Amino acid sequence: MKKISIGLISGAIVGILISAYFVNAYTFDKVIYTKITLSASITGILCGLYANVSKKEFNLFIGCLVIGAAVFYIKYLITGHDFDPVNMGTLTGAIVGFVLYAVKKLIDTPKNNYRL
Repeated sequence: MKKISIGLISGAIVGILISAYFVNAYTFDKVIYTKITLSASITGILCGLYANVSKKEFNLFIGCLVIGAAVFYIKYLITGHDFDPVNMGTLTGAIVGFVLYAVKKLIDTPKNNYRL
């Protein structure tokens, strides 16, 4: 559950940042409620689910790339929102995959207990 929430939060933040670049009106509501933010959040949730299953870090990263590209291309097919969906999806998947990889490395790294 922790990886899914980390994926959701990182996907939402990436979606907000990408939306802020493309949306002309810089109000908070217009940036939050866009198709890009929703797609990035869905990508984060799916990458978090995949992070629970994946054993190796490289597979996690490649899986997040594929998930991001698939989600954004499905969004393009449904809505017709053409902002280069494959590149935007792989960028979002790469960022979310890196965040999940970093969290996995921080959690799985053994801690040394040094005493003075």
